[in-house]
Amino acid sequence: MKPALCVFLFCCAQLSLQAQAPATQEAAADAQALVKRLFAQDTTEEDLQKLAKEANKAGVLRQQIIEAKLVWGLRHQNTPFLVKILPEVEILAGSFDPAGAAALPNVEAIQSFVAYIKALKAGEAKDAAGFKANILEAIWLSPQQAPVFIQAMEKFRLEAKMAALVIDLKAPLTTSEGEATTLHDVLGGKKALLLDFWASWCGPCMNLMPALKTKAAALASHGVVVAAVNKDDENAEATAERIRQEQNAKLPWLIEPAERPYTKALDIATIPRMVLLSPEGKVLFNGHPEDPALWVALKKLDATIEAPAH
Repeated sequence: MKPALCVFLFCCAQLSLQAQAPATQEAAADAQALVKRLFAQDTTEEDLQKLAKEANKAGVLRQQIIEAKLVWGLRHQNTPFLVKILPEVEILAGSFDPAGAAALPNVEAIQSFVAYIKALKAGEAKDAAGFKANILEAIWLSPQQAPVFIQAMEKFRLEAKMAALVIDLKAPLTTSEGEATTLHDVLGGKKALLLDFWASWCGPCMNLMPALKTKAAALASHGVVVAAVNKDDENAEATAERIRQEQNAKLPWLIEPAERPYTKALDIATIPRMVLLSPEGKVLFNGHPEDPALWVALKKLDATIEAPAH
């Protein structure tokens, strides 16, 4: 269930400076280059803010600068950033000029993202009614973006369910070497336990093995234990142990019981999946390993935690 918020309409965005072009060709070229940098996928939030100031001075349309901020926030699934720029996006929705658009096709698309951001804001406040009203409005305004908005709905519902759930950390399970253990034993008195649910037949799971080991190494000094939980249906122990050795993995390598108690309790319909648990068994995060919300949850445990550079 890899996050799908790199919205497809941006992938083919045609950057344009048709309106209010600078007076000289050189200035126009500089402005065009700034716009491209604003929309670049590797732009950081700090870079974005600096580029926005430069673009404003260079005469780039304010509309295009706001579009770039909106695209960045959606691409990075950064709810606090999106909420912060909501007033700007609302201004954009009220004054959108298709002739000067850089990435968005029409005003309805912008209005749909206004509603979407309001839904996210309501979700942060645990306002179920506000979330529902705004997310449905977003779908109504832009049906082609429905997969993005529906994913947000599913995530909101999952988070609501997880908020009331407590996992039994003392339930028995085994390691890939057949040793009896529990999640409580694996946690070992540390701050939190980050579980990675995977299977040998899951291509994305296997592709993320290097990242799993990197997370384990990076989080160990912050008191967060990272453990892998295998979900293979046949020969689980032998399969998991073989892959552990192939990966030279040093983290705890666990086997979920055949009854799938964690899969059922945590609503794990797709993998790869990561779940962050507190020492009391409360669910602090439940989602895709590459969801930025994972690092938001981890930083709540320790503000010095940073996502490893790719």
